[in-house]
Amino acid sequence: MKPNETIDFHLRWGWTKLSRLYASEADRRGIPFSYVFILLHTERAGTPSTQLGPKMGMEPTSLSRSLRSMESIGLIERIPDPTDGRVMRVFLTKQGITARRQARDLVITVNNRLRELLGSESVTRLLEEMKRLNEILDHPEDLLQNIQKQTQ
Repeated sequence: MKPNETIDFHLRWGWTKLSRLYASEADRRGIPFSYVFILLHTERAGTPSTQLGPKMGMEPTSLSRSLRSMESIGLIERIPDPTDGRVMRVFLTKQGITARRQARDLVITVNNRLRELLGSESVTRLLEEMKRLNEILDHPEDLLQNIQKQTQ
């Protein structure tokens, strides 16, 4: 099987191009790309920092570095959870809310343009299949079990 015939090749290739696009547009708007998804995934009631990484597929060290940086420039504040002191909740500041609006506009603009170029029907099918793929990948043991049976 050639690399360009694999699912992972197209996922990585597409995400690399899309992330470059987001990064250049985010930079143009004055928001580092690494902040965009943190801003978008931080809930009004605060989000435990441990929940942010898995939502975005971000490693803990990268997330920690970004959160520290975002806090230092006033986009977020981290406050211990009142019910569980071990948990730090991330909240957007007023400046963070403004940055979130810019990040949201960026993501909506890119997605709307992709929808125009690909067509709504294609995007709907793509999202359905990506959701299905993620559901399969949520249970790697099922996937690996079948792979192991085939190699025996």
